[in-house]
Amino acid sequence: MVSTRNSTLIKSELIRYIASLGLDIKTVTKARGNKGFFREGRIDVSKTLDDDSSIKTIVHEYAHFVHHKLDKNINDLDILFGENSCELIDELVEVTNFVDKNSLCGKLIIERDRLKENIDNLCKVIKMKYPDFSLTDDFKPFKKYSGWSNIRYLEKYDRVKVHSIGSNKIYSVETVKEDFPDIPEEFEAYLKLKSKQRKRTKISRRITKLNKYYSEPCELFARFVEGLYIDIDKVKTLAPNAFERFIERYNKNYYYGLREIFSILRVLVY
Repeated sequence: MVSTRNSTLIKSELIRYIASLGLDIKTVTKARGNKGFFREGRIDVSKTLDDDSSIKTIVHEYAHFVHHKLDKNINDLDILFGENSCELIDELVEVTNFVDKNSLCGKLIIERDRLKENIDNLCKVIKMKYPDFSLTDDFKPFKKYSGWSNIRYLEKYDRVKVHSIGSNKIYSVETVKEDFPDIPEEFEAYLKLKSKQRKRTKISRRITKLNKYYSEPCELFARFVEGLYIDIDKVKTLAPNAFERFIERYNKNYYYGLREIFSILRVLVY
Protein backbone atom coordinates (compact mmCIF):
# COMPACT_ATOMS: atom_id res chain seq x y z
CA MET A 1 0.00 0.00 0.00
CA VAL A 2 1.47 3.35 -1.06
CA SER A 3 1.73 5.73 1.88
CA THR A 4 1.30 8.82 -0.27
CA ARG A 5 -2.30 8.06 -1.11
CA ASN A 6 -4.88 10.56 0.04
CA SER A 7 -6.93 8.27 2.24
CA THR A 8 -9.72 10.76 2.87
CA LEU A 9 -10.22 11.39 -0.85
CA ILE A 10 -10.05 7.71 -1.75
CA LYS A 11 -12.53 6.83 0.97
CA SER A 12 -14.98 9.42 -0.36
CA GLU A 13 -14.57 8.15 -3.93
CA LEU A 14 -15.13 4.57 -2.80
CA ILE A 15 -18.30 5.49 -0.94
CA ARG A 16 -19.67 7.41 -3.92
CA TYR A 17 -18.96 4.57 -6.33
CA ILE A 18 -20.41 1.87 -4.08
CA ALA A 19 -23.51 3.98 -3.45
CA SER A 20 -23.92 4.37 -7.24
CA LEU A 21 -24.30 0.59 -7.46
CA GLY A 22 -27.36 0.79 -5.26
CA LEU A 23 -25.63 -0.37 -2.09
CA ASP A 24 -26.47 1.42 1.14
CA ILE A 25 -23.07 2.15 2.73
CA LYS A 26 -22.85 3.50 6.28
CA THR A 27 -19.58 4.69 7.86
CA VAL A 28 -20.91 6.33 11.02
CA THR A 29 -22.37 3.27 12.73
CA LYS A 30 -20.98 0.80 15.25
CA ALA A 31 -21.33 -1.89 12.56
CA ARG A 32 -22.33 -5.45 13.40
CA GLY A 33 -18.80 -6.75 13.43
CA ASN A 34 -15.49 -5.63 14.85
CA LYS A 35 -14.80 -3.31 11.93
CA GLY A 36 -17.50 -3.79 9.34
CA PHE A 37 -20.37 -5.87 8.12
CA PHE A 38 -22.01 -6.82 4.84
CA ARG A 39 -25.53 -7.96 4.34
CA GLU A 40 -27.56 -7.97 1.16
CA GLY A 41 -27.90 -4.38 -0.03
CA ARG A 42 -25.81 -2.83 2.74
CA ILE A 43 -22.27 -2.29 4.00
CA ASP A 44 -21.64 -0.97 7.51
CA VAL A 45 -18.25 0.37 8.57
CA SER A 46 -17.41 1.22 12.16
CA LYS A 47 -17.24 4.93 12.92
CA THR A 48 -14.26 4.30 15.20
CA LEU A 49 -11.89 3.58 12.30
CA ASP A 50 -9.49 6.07 10.77
CA ASP A 51 -9.64 6.67 7.01
CA ASP A 52 -7.01 4.09 6.07
CA SER A 53 -8.59 1.39 8.24
CA SER A 54 -12.00 2.32 6.84
CA ILE A 55 -10.72 1.80 3.30
CA LYS A 56 -9.41 -1.67 4.12
CA THR A 57 -12.73 -2.53 5.72
CA ILE A 58 -14.72 -1.20 2.78
CA VAL A 59 -12.58 -3.25 0.39
CA HIS A 60 -13.10 -6.33 2.56
CA GLU A 61 -16.85 -5.89 2.79
CA TYR A 62 -17.13 -5.06 -0.91
CA ALA A 63 -15.43 -8.39 -1.64
CA HIS A 64 -18.28 -10.04 0.28
CA PHE A 65 -20.69 -8.15 -1.96
CA VAL A 66 -18.89 -9.43 -5.08
CA HIS A 67 -19.03 -12.97 -3.71
CA HIS A 68 -22.73 -12.55 -2.96
CA LYS A 69 -23.36 -11.46 -6.55
CA LEU A 70 -21.84 -14.74 -7.72
CA ASP A 71 -23.17 -16.98 -4.97
CA LYS A 72 -26.04 -15.91 -2.71
CA ASN A 73 -24.81 -18.15 0.09
CA ILE A 74 -21.22 -16.86 -0.21
CA ASN A 75 -19.83 -20.27 0.68
CA ASP A 76 -18.55 -21.51 -2.70
CA LEU A 77 -14.82 -21.14 -3.40
CA ASP A 78 -15.00 -22.75 -6.84
CA ILE A 79 -17.28 -20.02 -8.13
CA LEU A 80 -14.56 -17.51 -7.26
CA PHE A 81 -11.43 -19.28 -8.51
CA GLY A 82 -12.68 -22.12 -10.69
CA GLU A 83 -12.85 -25.88 -10.20
CA ASN A 84 -10.82 -27.63 -7.51
CA SER A 85 -10.23 -24.39 -5.63
CA CYS A 86 -9.63 -26.49 -2.52
CA GLU A 87 -6.09 -26.79 -3.90
CA LEU A 88 -5.65 -23.07 -3.23
CA ILE A 89 -6.68 -23.09 0.42
CA ASP A 90 -3.15 -23.23 1.84
CA GLU A 91 -2.17 -20.20 -0.27
CA LEU A 92 -5.30 -18.29 0.72
CA VAL A 93 -4.65 -19.04 4.38
CA GLU A 94 -1.13 -17.59 3.98
CA VAL A 95 -2.67 -14.40 2.60
CA THR A 96 -5.21 -14.34 5.42
CA ASN A 97 -2.43 -14.62 8.01
CA PHE A 98 -0.58 -11.76 6.28
CA VAL A 99 -3.65 -9.51 6.17
CA ASP A 100 -4.96 -10.29 9.66
CA LYS A 101 -2.46 -11.45 12.27
CA ASN A 102 -5.37 -12.32 14.59
CA SER A 103 -6.06 -15.30 12.34
CA LEU A 104 -2.95 -16.93 13.80
CA CYS A 105 -4.56 -16.90 17.27
CA GLY A 106 -1.10 -16.19 18.68
CA LYS A 107 -2.13 -14.73 22.04
CA LEU A 108 -4.77 -17.39 22.57
CA ILE A 109 -2.32 -20.20 21.81
CA ILE A 110 0.24 -18.74 24.22
CA GLU A 111 -2.41 -18.50 26.95
CA ARG A 112 -3.62 -22.05 26.25
CA ASP A 113 -0.07 -23.40 26.49
CA ARG A 114 0.54 -21.44 29.69
CA LEU A 115 -2.56 -22.98 31.24
CA LYS A 116 -1.42 -26.45 30.22
CA GLU A 117 1.88 -25.86 32.00
CA ASN A 118 0.00 -24.68 35.10
CA ILE A 119 -2.20 -27.79 34.98
CA ASP A 120 0.84 -30.06 34.70
CA ASN A 121 2.46 -28.40 37.71
CA LEU A 122 -0.72 -28.71 39.79
CA CYS A 123 -0.93 -32.39 38.83
CA LYS A 124 2.52 -32.88 40.31
CA VAL A 125 1.37 -31.37 43.61
CA ILE A 126 -1.65 -33.68 43.76
CA LYS A 127 0.36 -36.78 42.80
CA MET A 128 2.74 -36.24 45.70
CA LYS A 129 -0.14 -37.42 47.91
CA TYR A 130 -2.21 -39.33 45.35
CA PRO A 131 0.15 -40.87 42.75
CA ASP A 132 -2.73 -42.51 40.86
CA PHE A 133 -4.48 -39.18 40.23
CA SER A 134 -5.78 -38.87 36.67
CA LEU A 135 -7.16 -35.85 34.83
CA THR A 136 -9.79 -38.03 33.17
CA ASP A 137 -11.15 -39.84 36.25
CA ASP A 138 -13.23 -38.64 39.18
CA PHE A 139 -11.04 -37.60 42.08
CA LYS A 140 -12.76 -39.66 44.76
CA PRO A 141 -10.60 -38.44 47.67
CA PHE A 142 -11.87 -34.90 47.06
CA LYS A 143 -15.46 -36.13 46.79
CA LYS A 144 -15.09 -37.78 50.15
CA TYR A 145 -13.41 -34.73 51.66
CA SER A 146 -15.91 -32.17 50.38
CA GLY A 147 -18.99 -34.16 51.39
CA TRP A 148 -21.81 -31.65 51.95
CA SER A 149 -19.44 -28.73 52.45
CA ASN A 150 -19.94 -25.68 50.25
CA ILE A 151 -16.43 -26.24 48.93
CA ARG A 152 -17.88 -28.91 46.64
CA TYR A 153 -19.32 -26.21 44.36
CA LEU A 154 -15.82 -25.01 43.45
CA GLU A 155 -15.10 -28.27 41.69
CA LYS A 156 -17.42 -27.08 38.89
CA TYR A 157 -17.42 -23.30 39.22
CA ASP A 158 -14.76 -20.62 39.72
CA ARG A 159 -17.07 -18.48 41.83
CA VAL A 160 -20.41 -19.24 43.49
CA LYS A 161 -22.91 -17.48 45.70
CA VAL A 162 -24.51 -19.82 48.22
CA HIS A 163 -27.84 -18.77 49.66
CA SER A 164 -28.73 -19.71 53.20
CA ILE A 165 -31.25 -18.48 55.75
CA GLY A 166 -30.43 -14.89 56.61
CA SER A 167 -27.22 -14.65 54.58
CA ASN A 168 -25.46 -15.14 51.27
CA LYS A 169 -21.86 -16.26 51.04
CA ILE A 170 -19.57 -15.97 48.01
CA TYR A 171 -16.87 -18.58 47.48
CA SER A 172 -14.10 -18.41 44.91
CA VAL A 173 -11.26 -20.64 43.76
CA GLU A 174 -9.00 -17.61 44.10
CA THR A 175 -9.81 -17.27 47.82
CA VAL A 176 -10.36 -20.93 48.66
CA LYS A 177 -7.58 -20.94 51.27
CA GLU A 178 -9.16 -17.97 53.04
CA ASP A 179 -12.65 -19.43 52.85
CA PHE A 180 -11.54 -22.92 53.92
CA PRO A 181 -8.33 -22.49 55.96
CA ASP A 182 -7.99 -26.21 56.74
CA ILE A 183 -8.04 -27.38 53.13
CA PRO A 184 -5.10 -29.69 52.35
CA GLU A 185 -2.61 -28.46 49.76
CA GLU A 186 -3.46 -31.23 47.29
CA PHE A 187 -7.18 -30.36 47.33
CA GLU A 188 -6.47 -26.66 46.91
CA ALA A 189 -4.29 -27.60 43.93
CA TYR A 190 -7.11 -29.78 42.59
CA LEU A 191 -9.64 -26.92 42.65
CA LYS A 192 -7.19 -24.58 40.95
CA LEU A 193 -6.48 -27.28 38.37
CA LYS A 194 -10.20 -27.67 37.61
CA SER A 195 -10.49 -23.91 37.19
CA LYS A 196 -7.58 -23.79 34.76
CA GLN A 197 -9.03 -26.73 32.83
CA ARG A 198 -12.25 -24.79 32.37
CA LYS A 199 -10.35 -21.74 31.16
CA ARG A 200 -8.24 -23.82 28.78
CA THR A 201 -11.34 -25.49 27.33
CA LYS A 202 -12.92 -22.08 26.66
CA ILE A 203 -9.77 -20.88 24.92
CA SER A 204 -9.56 -24.05 22.82
CA ARG A 205 -13.17 -23.58 21.75
CA ARG A 206 -12.43 -19.97 20.88
CA ILE A 207 -9.44 -21.02 18.74
CA THR A 208 -11.56 -23.65 16.97
CA LYS A 209 -14.30 -21.09 16.31
CA LEU A 210 -11.81 -18.56 14.93
CA ASN A 211 -10.11 -21.15 12.72
CA LYS A 212 -13.50 -22.09 11.29
CA TYR A 213 -14.39 -18.43 10.71
CA TYR A 214 -11.12 -17.53 8.98
CA SER A 215 -11.26 -20.63 6.74
CA GLU A 216 -14.74 -19.90 5.36
CA PRO A 217 -14.66 -19.25 1.59
CA CYS A 218 -16.17 -15.78 1.96
CA GLU A 219 -13.49 -14.74 4.46
CA LEU A 220 -10.63 -16.25 2.45
CA PHE A 221 -11.74 -14.30 -0.62
CA ALA A 222 -12.36 -11.05 1.27
CA ARG A 223 -8.89 -11.10 2.81
CA PHE A 224 -7.36 -12.04 -0.53
CA VAL A 225 -8.92 -8.93 -2.09
CA GLU A 226 -7.96 -6.83 0.94
CA GLY A 227 -4.42 -8.15 0.60
CA LEU A 228 -4.24 -6.95 -3.01
CA TYR A 229 -4.88 -3.44 -1.74
CA ILE A 230 -2.37 -3.70 1.10
CA ASP A 231 0.50 -5.22 -0.90
CA ILE A 232 -0.21 -6.84 -4.25
CA ASP A 233 3.37 -8.09 -4.68
CA LYS A 234 3.21 -9.86 -1.33
CA VAL A 235 -0.03 -11.57 -2.33
CA LYS A 236 1.52 -12.70 -5.62
CA THR A 237 4.38 -14.26 -3.66
CA LEU A 238 2.21 -15.93 -1.05
CA ALA A 239 -0.51 -17.14 -3.41
CA PRO A 240 0.84 -17.42 -6.98
CA ASN A 241 -1.70 -20.01 -8.13
CA ALA A 242 -4.65 -18.27 -6.55
CA PHE A 243 -3.53 -14.97 -8.07
CA GLU A 244 -3.16 -16.54 -11.52
CA ARG A 245 -6.71 -17.85 -11.39
CA PHE A 246 -7.97 -14.55 -9.99
CA ILE A 247 -6.30 -12.36 -12.61
CA GLU A 248 -7.68 -14.49 -15.46
CA ARG A 249 -11.22 -13.78 -14.27
CA TYR A 250 -10.47 -10.24 -13.17
CA ASN A 251 -9.35 -9.30 -16.69
CA LYS A 252 -12.70 -10.54 -17.99
CA ASN A 253 -14.60 -8.33 -15.49
CA TYR A 254 -15.84 -11.45 -13.72
CA TYR A 255 -15.82 -9.80 -10.29
CA TYR A 256 -18.59 -7.21 -10.35
CA GLY A 257 -17.18 -3.69 -10.07
CA LEU A 258 -13.84 -4.81 -8.65
CA ARG A 259 -11.81 -3.29 -11.48
CA GLU A 260 -13.43 0.06 -10.74
CA ILE A 261 -12.71 -0.35 -7.03
CA PHE A 262 -9.00 -0.95 -7.65
CA SER A 263 -8.93 1.95 -10.08
CA ILE A 264 -10.21 4.21 -7.29
CA LEU A 265 -7.63 2.69 -4.94
CA ARG A 266 -4.85 3.49 -7.46
CA VAL A 267 -3.83 -0.17 -7.41
CA LEU A 268 -2.66 -1.68 -10.69
CA VAL A 269 -3.74 -5.32 -10.71
CA TYR A 270 -1.91 -7.30 -13.38
